[in-house]
Amino acid sequence: MSNAAFEPHKTKTLRHIPATTLPERQGILRTARFNTARLPARCVSLDMVTQGASAMSQEQLGGLFIGDEAYAGARNFYTLVKAVRDVLGFSHVCPTHNRRGAVKLLSSVHLRSGGVVGGNTMFPAELVAAFGGTYEGVPTGGPFGGDLDENALAAFLERHAGRVRWVYVDLQGDGAHPASHGGLERTRALCEGAGVLLVVDGSCIVEVAVHARKHDPRHQGRSVADVVRDLASTAHVLVFDAGQDAMSNVGGFIASADAIQHEHVMNEVVVFEGLHTYGGMAGRTMEVVARGLREMVQDPLAEWLDHQVDVLSGHLADRQVPFTRALNGVHLHADAFLPGTPDAAHAVACGLYLVAGVRALLEGAYMPADRLPLLIPRRAFMNSHLGDVAEAVGRLWEQRDRLVPLDRVGVAGTHAEAAFEWLVPSLEPYVLQSEPWTVHSVEGIAIRTREERLRVLKEAGYNTFLLPSEDVTIDLLTDSGTCAMSIEQWKAYLEARETPGMPDAYEDIVEAARETYGYRYVILTHQGRAAEHIMSQMFIRKGDYVPGNMYFTTTREHQEIAGGTFVDVIVDEAHDSSSSFPWKGNVDPGKMGALCARAEAEGRRVAYLSFEFNVNLAGGHPVSMDNIKQIYAFCRSKGIPVFFDATRCAENAYFIQKNDPRYADWPVARILREMFAYGDGATISSKKDPLSNLSGCLLFRDREDWYQEGQRRLQVFEGSWCSGGTSAGDMAAHAVGLHEMVQDRYIQARVEQTRELGRMLHAAGVPIVLPYGGHAIFLDARAFLDHLDQDEFPAQRLAAEIFVETGVRSMERGNVSKGRDPATGKNFRPKLELVRLTIPRRVYSADHMRMVVEGIARVYANRSSVRGLRFVYEPEKLRFFQSRFEEVGAQDSVTSEP
Repeated sequence: MSNAAFEPHKTKTLRHIPATTLPERQGILRTARFNTARLPARCVSLDMVTQGASAMSQEQLGGLFIGDEAYAGARNFYTLVKAVRDVLGFSHVCPTHNRRGAVKLLSSVHLRSGGVVGGNTMFPAELVAAFGGTYEGVPTGGPFGGDLDENALAAFLERHAGRVRWVYVDLQGDGAHPASHGGLERTRALCEGAGVLLVVDGSCIVEVAVHARKHDPRHQGRSVADVVRDLASTAHVLVFDAGQDAMSNVGGFIASADAIQHEHVMNEVVVFEGLHTYGGMAGRTMEVVARGLREMVQDPLAEWLDHQVDVLSGHLADRQVPFTRALNGVHLHADAFLPGTPDAAHAVACGLYLVAGVRALLEGAYMPADRLPLLIPRRAFMNSHLGDVAEAVGRLWEQRDRLVPLDRVGVAGTHAEAAFEWLVPSLEPYVLQSEPWTVHSVEGIAIRTREERLRVLKEAGYNTFLLPSEDVTIDLLTDSGTCAMSIEQWKAYLEARETPGMPDAYEDIVEAARETYGYRYVILTHQGRAAEHIMSQMFIRKGDYVPGNMYFTTTREHQEIAGGTFVDVIVDEAHDSSSSFPWKGNVDPGKMGALCARAEAEGRRVAYLSFEFNVNLAGGHPVSMDNIKQIYAFCRSKGIPVFFDATRCAENAYFIQKNDPRYADWPVARILREMFAYGDGATISSKKDPLSNLSGCLLFRDREDWYQEGQRRLQVFEGSWCSGGTSAGDMAAHAVGLHEMVQDRYIQARVEQTRELGRMLHAAGVPIVLPYGGHAIFLDARAFLDHLDQDEFPAQRLAAEIFVETGVRSMERGNVSKGRDPATGKNFRPKLELVRLTIPRRVYSADHMRMVVEGIARVYANRSSVRGLRFVYEPEKLRFFQSRFEEVGAQDSVTSEP
């Protein structure tokens, strides 16, 4: 598997993609005078630009909050200096607000009395002219196309002998044809011979280093970090825009090894940029840039970004769209869309926005352009987004005969200033099919060797719950509290005011819960099991039966602590991993009726029905609307309350929308309220569907007396009446999450990602529970490791083996989780022996899921060599959390006795 087969990071925070209609986009374009550079970002679905558009790492985001905003001597400046020295090899650093600020300072220092500058790009021309200098483009060539032609450069230096102040080389050239290491060395030698500075723009140095590793024999097999240092060493002065490879939103610097050169620049920075220890950057920005410099040279990241360019290029090639592959994107041949048109690139940009809301734009001095750059913002898009971009471009290419030229209005000095009139063509729109969010920030994932993983697994006693997360590559242990929150949720979190009294966020979450679920009474808890405890204590008496559509571990534990006896009343199909019945979560009316008759004959009560939506241990399978209504009517006739475990209610609502034709046109939000109408209360772990990292609630539809009793117990066991142990920030994020969880585009993407994982595993021949669930795919461990006895814990062993082979952490849901029969002391040996692959919401990409499938398929191919496990430590309660195991030897025998 290639190192670039999947992202070396996962989503930490996300940004929602705006949804616009074709008529809306037509109006927005018209307001922008048909110049895509003027489109408001809030109206753009996918922004194909790189400058400042990267997703930061969580470490960079953390750096924002430790920025030292001192006017002089900020510690972040010295952190930046150290990072530049370590990564690029320069000891002297002058901070600037961006690349333009850096070139401005160089122009101020060297062009006061005039002079000439030459280079391989026209970017510095305006600034050079502004300070009285003359700029000339020097012809390029070389092995990659971006080197200054040696003969042309020599002639330039001779022609302007004594007047050339510096030579400027942008490492990425025109974006598609970079400079080479050898070419840079030759350019430096010519410059030194003429007594001229070589100024290198290293803003995209990583892409050039990756290109060199692929195409320059002297760099093949070397690390990106080493190649970057070698490229940087060719410069007398390096200018750097931190909005590019360093993945900051702004910032830049000038770096050099010459103290005298550095002194000249530092004397000017106080005039044009700011004090010499911040130079137009906030302290927090310097911290972000410093961290970004260290991250940008990590091989897995650099390889992934290059791989994404290959992905976009491949999709466009498949659609026969004419383009040139660039270092950080592609350049569309706009003149092929509109031959003979001077502003073809602008027209194609407008067409692409009309079709799908995708933005591409032109920058710099205005001139007729026949190439339109589609650049990939670093870490911000998944490959599914790039597939959508390519599809949108392909759709536009198919409709190119409908495109008409733009008519430019007035004179424009820059592309951003250009204004046009356009007879808007009639184009068929394309609705994006990828995730309805982009990545705002990322968290790195562990890349470990097989030997390292085996060592940590043994240290954890073959229990995936005991693995340190820092050693886990893809964490599919649970979907509880592991979601990526949106920037709207984080905004609410940070705005919330903490108080032992009633925070504003309490009113927000109560109002949101009432709107979402339709229940009047809302009790907040710190998570779902706290709500389960209160409900169990309120309604269960010793000896009561508590029926449920399959058990969940903590739910059943609380019911038994309260003195109840759990009775499984789920349909038989739920226990058959091969059954294709679509509603495996349904309560069996016959089993429910039989239990009520038995309870009446025994003089015992049925405390309530614990009715779970999208039943976890059945494989994440839903309950039908008909079953909800039928069971509620029966329970109501018997005076039995119906309490939902509504942790995954939105997923259940989506299944109803997808599988029941009567609800196909209903929004998920409406279906969800309809589901809740046939119940009396609910417990919810808001760490699942409601997209909160920590929160829960207990709901009652209309019984104020239950609410008052629940509040009393809440204050005994959990916290205040208006928090239940939850912070105001978590309440605020929870409230926003409730609105987001019922957005149809989101919940479709969430469930369909799970279904795609199931489809790929099934296609690979791996035995799984069918049909595919909503939050997880369950491997059938008994069929997978059919040579192991169930008391050798095949599911536990399979989860361990998957981690060793792939770095993927999963969870046992079988003999270990079920526990022992108190009467006999033997393991229950449940019919379902499963390994759960639980997908955290909005965290992983389709490429991550493909990596999971490839790894599990390898385990399946070698399954006969896998041996069983036995306990070396077994806790009395909920043993699956902290138990430890050892591998069973070939001659060992295993029994189920403790």
